[in-house]
Amino acid sequence: MNKIRLVVASLLLGAATGFAQKPFNASGTGNPIIPGYFADPTVKKFGDTYYMYATTDGSGAGFGPAQVWTSKDFVNWTLMPMNWPDSHWIWAPDVMKHTDGNYYYFYCQPCMIHCGVSETPRGPWKNILGESEAVLVPDRFVTNAITLDGQTFVDDDGSVYLYWGTWGIYKGFGCGAGKLASDMKSFTETRLIPNTEATDFFEAPFVMKRNGIYYFMYSSGSCHDHTYRVQYATSDKPMGPYTYRGCILETNTDGTIHGPGHHSVLKEGNEYYMVYHRHDNPHSNRGFHRQLCVDRMEFAEDGSIKPLIPTHDGIGALASSVVKSKNLVLGAKVRASSFYDAGFRPEYAVDDNNGTLWRPRGMGQEWIEVDLGVARQIQTIWTQFEYGTQFYQYLIETSADGKHWSVFADKRNNRLAGSPMVDFGKVKARYVRLTFTGGQKNGFGGAVWNLKIFEGVEASAPQQWLGFTAADWNGREWQNNEGMLGGAFTLKEGSARIQRIGGRDALVLEPETTLEYSHPLLSSSKEHTVSGLVYRSGKWQSYEAESCLSSGAIALHSSTEPLVITNFRYYNWKQEAAEKAYDAEKDIVRLPVADQQKHGLVVSLSADDFVVNDTVPYLENRGVKGYFEARKLPLVVKEVKGKKAFHFEGTQVYISSFMLPATLQDNAPYTLEAWVLNNSISENECVADFTTSHDELEKIMLVNGTEPRCGVINHYGWYEDAGYKDMKELAGKWQHIYICFDGRMEQVYINGQLISEKDIQLLVKPSQFVTLGRNAEGDWPFTGYLHSLKLWDEYLPLKE
Repeated sequence: MNKIRLVVASLLLGAATGFAQKPFNASGTGNPIIPGYFADPTVKKFGDTYYMYATTDGSGAGFGPAQVWTSKDFVNWTLMPMNWPDSHWIWAPDVMKHTDGNYYYFYCQPCMIHCGVSETPRGPWKNILGESEAVLVPDRFVTNAITLDGQTFVDDDGSVYLYWGTWGIYKGFGCGAGKLASDMKSFTETRLIPNTEATDFFEAPFVMKRNGIYYFMYSSGSCHDHTYRVQYATSDKPMGPYTYRGCILETNTDGTIHGPGHHSVLKEGNEYYMVYHRHDNPHSNRGFHRQLCVDRMEFAEDGSIKPLIPTHDGIGALASSVVKSKNLVLGAKVRASSFYDAGFRPEYAVDDNNGTLWRPRGMGQEWIEVDLGVARQIQTIWTQFEYGTQFYQYLIETSADGKHWSVFADKRNNRLAGSPMVDFGKVKARYVRLTFTGGQKNGFGGAVWNLKIFEGVEASAPQQWLGFTAADWNGREWQNNEGMLGGAFTLKEGSARIQRIGGRDALVLEPETTLEYSHPLLSSSKEHTVSGLVYRSGKWQSYEAESCLSSGAIALHSSTEPLVITNFRYYNWKQEAAEKAYDAEKDIVRLPVADQQKHGLVVSLSADDFVVNDTVPYLENRGVKGYFEARKLPLVVKEVKGKKAFHFEGTQVYISSFMLPATLQDNAPYTLEAWVLNNSISENECVADFTTSHDELEKIMLVNGTEPRCGVINHYGWYEDAGYKDMKELAGKWQHIYICFDGRMEQVYINGQLISEKDIQLLVKPSQFVTLGRNAEGDWPFTGYLHSLKLWDEYLPLKE
């Protein structure tokens, strides 16, 4: 009955507003506008380019990396990496252009705001105050304004104001506001905008001016659920006082536009557009898999903002499309090696919808195959993987008959992150198959937002086409593993080798050696930037790379002297001087590939290996090679209710001689099993801590406590942790604890009963050792019995 009411209400809403609302999973929807998980957007237009600055979400609570999305048409967006911020948290970025011609970048960590400056809206950035994490606005800089979510407003006279705040719902609290000095390093005036003026102010202030009215907009409710919404107040002064006017954006009737908020506004001509984030579909557990959307704002004759109707349609293009070819996969048949469940079907990869995703069931090699119906010419393939900020490795093949396949693009050694991943070729084929082979992080399989296939050359995405380091030399060719075009420099004559010189690893071309890279899209007449570093006269210096470029090829040649070269780059767009200077100083970052060679059983301990009353200073690990050593008092083996067990009395602590394998890092699947008996269960007691890191989502810790939030498994993640409300009833009884995680859903069982099942996200870092009896910080002593403990680096669902 409730579902029927929701559908009827949704239809009535569509009728009342004069249009039929598309469902969230319809083909070709305009919202979300970005293929990925991002939040807290600031949208700006500088010149003829739109820039979208946002919190990187999904892969870890806004933990970066720094990036910006750019577009010429407001539909086709390209992810571009930036050098700064380089902090752990990069939340709620905002960029403005000042009257001095520079661009200023504001972002926050909890709870402080930093400011960077650059000559371009893409960077390179440097902190305006010097040190990378120098603070512009410390916490409570304005009394009772908790510092977060800094957002600028430039008034008609060029004055710059900054607004910030979070958790402004408490009595006497609100939003901080300040007028910046001309050097942007201090404030000439500050004020608290209290929540008596901005009713229910929670966070995310945004100020704009229209027809002499200052509009103070902000988010209310909880960012984790449906209550998140946008409200506003007005004033005739930028810092108020303000008068509350009402709510203008909230969760829609059917819940598919869920928790919309933390917005910015783009003015285009006389039109206003609100860009905001909403939660993904299907909704994630913690509400931190957010996506960016845009809808039109409208004003009444009295200047009030009309309630905004959020849509899945969006607003479409704001300029001529940069893509000239038809996307051939729309409506095509598709099949895949697997799919996670009905919410992540294969057809979602070919529907040109940034809100639907094909997710394979496993984390290993998986494929998706498209049938175009008839053989078509194919020259460009765009792949928008789930996480554009990390690199994927893959293979694209084509076939005329579905039986005989040829390689279109071989990116199995790729180390370049990006979205879209763009591959070029020229073939006539009916079938296209994409195979995911690995990537940067464990636990993130080859999920795809969109696969787009074009018959023409679609090279509009501004990207790094070539990127070479010394590590890319394999003895025969210089592989383009950090460049979008793939391929390699081939050795035409002579010889080359790797040498470390002047603090850098470099490729040395011996005298009379020639390397050549060929690709039809390379051209000296098209917009581009080409650069490299060479070692000459005892120092590194810029290479005159332009002379190497000709139509369709680049040739590197050493004459009578060796050519020592590294960091060779080619961009299909023109860099500014500051960007060129930055590249001349900074090496290409070449990140390692995630280890996918599973060990299976990693940790395995059992009291059955001992005799009752044995004193045990060492515990041999039956998983990976190593042992556990007592740091203080050793354990004694006891017989308890039919089972041998290691008796922990709160004083015993064991540390492993081995590290966890890299296969358990990041968001890797795992399975944990233990038999535990605890006569008097305290709030938090740590049986085993498998990680030594201390930050959010980086912990895998088996707990046996009464804390309802994290009394069984603790990830330092709050929403990702799991407790058991009836834990006290298990005192003095054996508990069979079984926890299995497949990279998305974690299931927690006690004595065969499922006590928790939810989607989670982990960010496990390299761990120095495993701790038994307490956590790695030395807290939460365990006072009970442990019969056995096992940890696998793979997902093993519990069998009945």
